[in-house]
Amino acid sequence: DALKRVFELAGLRRYAEHEPPMDTSPSITLREYGKIIGVVWHVFDEVQAREILRRTAQRGFEILTRSRALAYTQFLRAFDALGTKQERVALAMSRLTDELSRALGNQHTFRRDGEDFILDIYDCPYCAELLQHPPTASDARYCHSVVAFYEAAVTWASGDRHTVQEIACRVMTKERFCRFKIFWNVGLRKKV
Repeated sequence: DALKRVFELAGLRRYAEHEPPMDTSPSITLREYGKIIGVVWHVFDEVQAREILRRTAQRGFEILTRSRALAYTQFLRAFDALGTKQERVALAMSRLTDELSRALGNQHTFRRDGEDFILDIYDCPYCAELLQHPPTASDARYCHSVVAFYEAAVTWASGDRHTVQEIACRVMTKERFCRFKIFWNVGLRKKV
């Protein structure tokens, strides 16, 4: 079973026989999560790894909004009367990145770039494991979980689907951050 193999390779043998509960309680540390992401890239091919990471992140965002674990989900509802969807998204993403910086312990910065937005995640935990043993993905973008998470967040905040793309991954650039661009008024393309 592939899932058991991933748990074993990630050093999470405790879950190889007894999978974690399907609830909102944290089951693993962020470091362990990063290790699993690295293992997924080495066990599955590029297409499978990308899809696994995207689905996991989309589901994670759904669970966060339902659990009300992030204060910004309540905060945004109070500001539904803001002038434009773009203003609402800017406010929501700024608040979300502040909360994630505090929760995860690494800096997330969010800013406008013309009509679009830029998100930088410093010391990105989602590709940390890959810095030691980079896989050989053809497009050199590894943070698919971040892309899917922010696509879900922007869709939630605006009611419309927008394209989020990793434009620089620290695995390839050797910078301290991964950079993502949220394209405004560019809808999501169908995923492969």
